[in-house]
Amino acid sequence: MKGILLTLVIISSYCSITLAQTEKEDVTIAQALFGKTKKEIILEYVKIPAAQQEAFWSEYDQYEIKDNEINLARFNLINRFAANYDTLSNDVATKIADDYIDNLAKYFDLYKAYFPKFKKVIGPIKAAAVIQLEIYIQTAIQAHLQSQIPIIGELEKHDY
Repeated sequence: MKGILLTLVIISSYCSITLAQTEKEDVTIAQALFGKTKKEIILEYVKIPAAQQEAFWSEYDQYEIKDNEINLARFNLINRFAANYDTLSNDVATKIADDYIDNLAKYFDLYKAYFPKFKKVIGPIKAAAVIQLEIYIQTAIQAHLQSQIPIIGELEKHDY
């Protein structure tokens, strides 16, 4: 139980620290998982001609601003979960679950909004590859974070 409680404390601290640094944390987690930044991963898999790079990275930077807003909300949800874990009520559990589902939907809304923008600049195949990579990276980051968070009720299962 001490290990799980320590994990909750670390997650709570981690979330508090990263509220202002979600882009850095996404980059840090991506580097830890893949050994590269998100931009490096995109450059490796999507060969963007020099003539299109400025326009693409301009669109991608706008995408990242919105992605970071969604990440910030996700970190806030994790922090709220950690803060309420011991006293989780039905109402709080419902609110956190609803907000988390909404947060996941915002990622897909972002992909849907930016695919046409990327497609205009680099074409449909390369734009699809960028979205595929973004989904892959985001899924890996979410899986990494989820693996650090106990399932609701998990602490009660253990007799310490």
